[in-house]
Amino acid sequence: MPVETISRPMVGPPAKKRLVQQLAVKLYSKVRQIQDLTTKQGPNSPRPTIESPVTLVCLSDTHNSKPASLPPGDILVHAGDLSQFGTFPEIQAQLTWLSAQPHRHKVVVAGNHDLLLDRNFVAAHPDRELDKHADLEWGDGNYSLHYLEHETIEFAVESPNDGEPRRVSVFGSPWTPRCGNWAFQYQSGKDAQFDWIGVIPNDTDIAVLHGPPKGHLDDGGKGCGMLLEELWRARPAVVVCGHIHPGRGEEWLWYDNIQRWYDNVILERKQWVSVLCLAVVYVWVLIQWAVGKPGKGRSPERQYTRLINAAVVGSHGGGAMIATI
Repeated sequence: MPVETISRPMVGPPAKKRLVQQLAVKLYSKVRQIQDLTTKQGPNSPRPTIESPVTLVCLSDTHNSKPASLPPGDILVHAGDLSQFGTFPEIQAQLTWLSAQPHRHKVVVAGNHDLLLDRNFVAAHPDRELDKHADLEWGDGNYSLHYLEHETIEFAVESPNDGEPRRVSVFGSPWTPRCGNWAFQYQSGKDAQFDWIGVIPNDTDIAVLHGPPKGHLDDGGKGCGMLLEELWRARPAVVVCGHIHPGRGEEWLWYDNIQRWYDNVILERKQWVSVLCLAVVYVWVLIQWAVGKPGKGRSPERQYTRLINAAVVGSHGGGAMIATI
């Protein structure tokens, strides 16, 4: 059976923002821009030197495609939607390709399109005639794939300087809010029967999640609000996701009052009060910048999370994305 490659799948039309959300986005963006100018802590500013850095090569939503010449790195991550229709030939072709890559450690989670990997979906849809999950081959030996389904694995990443291996904890989950009849989905909102809170272990270094948190790399609000709250609690160093193809890119989730006020608006909590707080801070940092007074630096290490939406296909797509922790 030939494997079909798709180009532009989407999860619904772009989300529309209400006035309060539009104001929050503009104020938050302006405050961060001024902070970047006055504190030299923008996304492109130099980071502190990391002892024994670990390089991540990040992919998501390949949907049967196989980006050529993946860059080198310590850990290869795929955040789901390997396939388009979730069939055995599609998924096996992706697993074979990934397992052939030279990266020492490899992590894969499923996406909503990867139907065969969701045992509950397969059991509920016998008419789909999906092949057996157990027949999939995940590679052999030290370079095989590690499949995570709401669970954690820890790697010992060798140091290039022959020092002690660095321990890296990776949590992976395929679950996303329901959108159609797909795999690994849960009902969100008032009738939610799925709770993210307390799921990601403390001291997680990398969270590989198929979907993004609400309001961040999610095309205007298609992500999960419960997941956003869990990131505030667990605070992993890096989140690799996909699912929302137009959300491809990266940003930093800073755990400070400015971020909290912005996220309150996203989560529809005390929205106008939070916008007022953002407006006051905007005026204050604007005055500081105008008089040449250095601004207050942002939170230290582990007080922010680097978010990466590594969706490969779609009009915003591209190749693998790189992160260092």
